[in-house]
Amino acid sequence: MVRMLVVFISKPQWEVGWPFLGFDNDRFKAKIMEKLQDRFKDVEFIDEGVITRYQAEKLNEIKEKAENSDGLIIFTIGHYGDPGIIDAGVELIQLYLPTILANLVYYGDHTFTKIFDRIKGEGYRVLPVSTSDFEDIAHAVDIMRRILFLKRKKIIVYTLDKEVKPDFQNIINLVSPAIEKLEMKDLIESHIKSIAESTGFYIDLAGIDQAHSWRRNEEAYQKNLKEIFGLRYEKRDPDEILRYYNDVSIDEAKEIAEKWMRNAENTRFFVKSIVNSARLYLAMKKLMEDTGADMIAIDCGTLMLAGKLPAWPCLANFQLWNEGLNSTPESDLDSGITLLLVKYLLDRPGYVSNQSIDLSRNRVTYLHCCSPSKLYGIDKPSLSYEIVGHGESRGLGPCPFVKYPKGEDITTVKISVLKRKISVRTGKIIDVVWDEKGCRNKVLVDTNARKILENYDWDTFGWHRVSVLGNWREEIFAAAKLLGLEVVEEDK
Repeated sequence: MVRMLVVFISKPQWEVGWPFLGFDNDRFKAKIMEKLQDRFKDVEFIDEGVITRYQAEKLNEIKEKAENSDGLIIFTIGHYGDPGIIDAGVELIQLYLPTILANLVYYGDHTFTKIFDRIKGEGYRVLPVSTSDFEDIAHAVDIMRRILFLKRKKIIVYTLDKEVKPDFQNIINLVSPAIEKLEMKDLIESHIKSIAESTGFYIDLAGIDQAHSWRRNEEAYQKNLKEIFGLRYEKRDPDEILRYYNDVSIDEAKEIAEKWMRNAENTRFFVKSIVNSARLYLAMKKLMEDTGADMIAIDCGTLMLAGKLPAWPCLANFQLWNEGLNSTPESDLDSGITLLLVKYLLDRPGYVSNQSIDLSRNRVTYLHCCSPSKLYGIDKPSLSYEIVGHGESRGLGPCPFVKYPKGEDITTVKISVLKRKISVRTGKIIDVVWDEKGCRNKVLVDTNARKILENYDWDTFGWHRVSVLGNWREEIFAAAKLLGLEVVEEDK
């Protein structure tokens, strides 16, 4: 359960000031606490009373409790001439807990404004909400509640930490369902064998790959990950995947594959390879269960080329996302953290993709070979999809081709854990595109493409982005403030 401290700041009841002489702080506080407790049953709200003057002993007591709390709500409900109540509010925000500074108009406006003016621009994790409608405050509390559920989650990462010699037979097993009837089968196998027999296989160990920013400084990455989100990641041996894969029941995998094909509009790929992907899905799901992980990150391209991944992962990711489970391709942890944020904040799965910018038509295509189909939420109907051949490999493995809805708003975001930033842009879906070049899923979006290019920061955000149906710019802004992330509006 999430724990939030709740502090009220006001004037003494019979001091002159807002909202009026004789205002009953305790009665008003009781009403607010009742509303919060009735609305959010999975949050423990700790009532810290009403501060009407600066008391170091009381503040120290709150600070001690803050060490075992997840968030803080400060309600400014009145004001008078004593500057000590402003100092108290500032000190509480300086605890660096995710904090909502809340005010209902005509109550504590003076106190609210002075506190915020003191702390603005200092990098504190604070979301200011001043409103005539309590529902706006409740919405902010819901946003904070949602992001706090990320705390203490674990990510397991499967990648390589040294150059390896590719396993020729495993690579052949991976692609054999797709090449066994091709005239060029012998040529393809010969080419794979020559690669496997080479002296080494390049592995990005320095974070040069845009998906591997976490490799640039793993100590700093883990530190930021814990401080911002309360998360951690753990690297594991890719051979675990092979062991779990081999333990999967073929009959169970066939049932999953048959369900995928039955629900698809069309299947244009080899059944054996689809069954193999179902085996991988079951292996990934069991790995998450056995390790207590909330997300699995597999360096899929690297491991496939090294002969360390026994099946194409695109359909495995598709199924995990549709079940509300979490995975990220290419061991891209920044995208993975963004997927987690989107899931907990918006109750919708995200779509990790590359991007292609069309300046002449002011459009961006978001393209990748894996995508969820339950894009409105796991409890909502699936969008239509086909099972087709993987894009840039020219069909060596299966992947879903999802029919994204035309005319829908779409929000595209990306977190940089190392630089403590989050990018955001929005647009409207024009269509899905079928084109043999590049990745298979292609979502064509009308947006401010020229501004996106002008504002592009590859070093911070790389190529991948995470898109989610709907216009969620305000929610992303609010979450960023509570997490202490700098917002970069790429389309402005």
